[in-house]
Amino acid sequence: MHAMLNRVLILLFILLISATNCLYAQPIPESAGIRLISSFEGGKHYRSGKFNILALHGSYHQMGRQYGYLLSGELKSLYQNAVVEYFQKDKGLSADAMKKTATSLYQFYPQRFKDIITGMAETSGLSLDEHITLNAIEVYGSMSGCSGIIAWGDYTNNKPLIAGRNYDWFDKYVEFAQTLTVTVFNPDSGIPNAIITFTGVIYATTGLNAEGIYLQLNNGLSSGGTLSYSNRVPAIVSLLASLNDYGSMDQLDAFFNTTRTDFAFIINAADKSRGISYEWAPFEHRRRSGETEGLLVATNHFTDPSWGIVLHDNAGFETVRRQENLLALGHKNKGKINVKIMKEILDTPMNDGGATWPIGGSIRTAYQIIAVPDSLQIWLKVPGFQDWTGVELKSLFRK
Repeated sequence: MHAMLNRVLILLFILLISATNCLYAQPIPESAGIRLISSFEGGKHYRSGKFNILALHGSYHQMGRQYGYLLSGELKSLYQNAVVEYFQKDKGLSADAMKKTATSLYQFYPQRFKDIITGMAETSGLSLDEHITLNAIEVYGSMSGCSGIIAWGDYTNNKPLIAGRNYDWFDKYVEFAQTLTVTVFNPDSGIPNAIITFTGVIYATTGLNAEGIYLQLNNGLSSGGTLSYSNRVPAIVSLLASLNDYGSMDQLDAFFNTTRTDFAFIINAADKSRGISYEWAPFEHRRRSGETEGLLVATNHFTDPSWGIVLHDNAGFETVRRQENLLALGHKNKGKINVKIMKEILDTPMNDGGATWPIGGSIRTAYQIIAVPDSLQIWLKVPGFQDWTGVELKSLFRK
């Protein structure tokens, strides 16, 4: 009797240990929310899955100090891996050449954004010059192709608007994407806003503010060509200012009517109820609302017919193919597009009728983002590193 009881107790103990191990072996579900890692001078460092999230508060200088301290290890690691090991040692770029390129980006920053980088240098363990060099991590490499899709109205069955994007880049940037950071700025003056970029990068290629204005940038090289201006505020910096300053699509439209870009870009924008794409060349821009009401897709070429541009299937970055694939997936899922379906759309490889670049190629989908402006929620994914994980920005924004 005692022997049988002992065997039962041992079996129950083994089952308990196995259940516990299974529990901890599972990925963190989105419902678990974000985890507080550390805090400094009013700023907080959270993590969702493997992604770093910063909630910064105060003046731009104060927010920079918070950023530098909270991600000191990550900043120094990326500087060593990207700047020193990759660009300088592997690619043979000189420190002077990189500094010149980085300074050309930094010199026309508005002072408030320079204050962020200056503050970072005070607490991170990197010098100001090293921060300026790291900030330009995307400027040293060739531009690649990205994809954006926005659905609303009939395409979401009149549920909240959903925006998705693939951020595509070359080889090593896939590794850099493992540092993907959500930085939430809560400035003393301005609209709270969040950008999603590589660690140490202070500009907006994808962002969402507390008023529900969403922005994402694709290059427009396929249509706008290589014409560029070195005496203009970089578009990626102007977009960060837009997230800070503008709370409506009408205000954003006035910005595009006023501002000239330094290079050809396509900016997909949305609020809680509609999507707009700005085909933004250095000499003028066109605004379009999509091929059909409720669905907007943009890759790397201008599609507004007033340009008079016709691209063939062999246009750069497979831009025509990726756009046609996303449109087909959007129409196929009309009335059903929600976060789950958007994940499936973005996860569909190009060879299977989607827009995601295949693993192992020279161009890769480095990371992916989904945003719902109405609820101020985002989802992030770095293929091969971190599956989709959610971040609720509303609780991190403080007006």
